[in-house]
Amino acid sequence: MPTHEEHILHILREAPEPLFPSEIAARLNRELQLDAFAPMDIVKRLQNMGERVARVADGRWTVKRLTR
Repeated sequence: MPTHEEHILHILREAPEPLFPSEIAARLNRELQLDAFAPMDIVKRLQNMGERVARVADGRWTVKRLTR
């Protein structure tokens, strides 16, 4: 079973543009059929993901893309 962090990464990879923590929380809760994640929970998890995610200037988050 995927971890919550893996679910968050999946949500960010599938999004056509960066997402606000509230949008990530809503999508995660819908995917997991829960109402357990608030935006602040998502921010904490994103901050712990280090190099895999990036925060953009307006507060939205995205997954870092590998460049060659």
